Amino acid sequence: MCLKQYCAITAAILCLLCCASASAASSATTYTMTATEMAALDSRLSLLQQQTKATRQALAESQAALTESKLELSKLKTESIKLQIELQAQSSLLESANKSLQASAREEKRVKRQRLLWQIIASGMVVALVKQ
Repeated sequence: MCLKQYCAITAAILCLLCCASASAASSATTYTMTATEMAALDSRLSLLQQQTKATRQALAESQAALTESKLELSKLKTESIKLQIELQAQSSLLESANKSLQASAREEKRVKRQRLLWQIIASGMVVALVKQ
């Protein structure tokens, strides 16, 4: 009886294994494709590869342009800072020149007043000498 049970258990296990492998094989679905569909799929794949290549190339060019633009922007910022410093220096010089011109104008007015005063005194002395 032991041998019969062993054979029955072995047969049951083999049966279960066969059923399991059959169900696993049936779960993998197989698709069929015509040559036209395969050619269309290949064509689409080639087109997508070309588009991907073109997109990557455009991206590389854009990145290079961006890097160049950043470098140019950095140069322009540096130049702008230098020009601002130069503008401040020239503004300071202009302010100094303006103050100097104002001082010269005041001095010129003082000299003119003094000259006018001396002319008046000299005229008065000439008139006094002529009257004598």
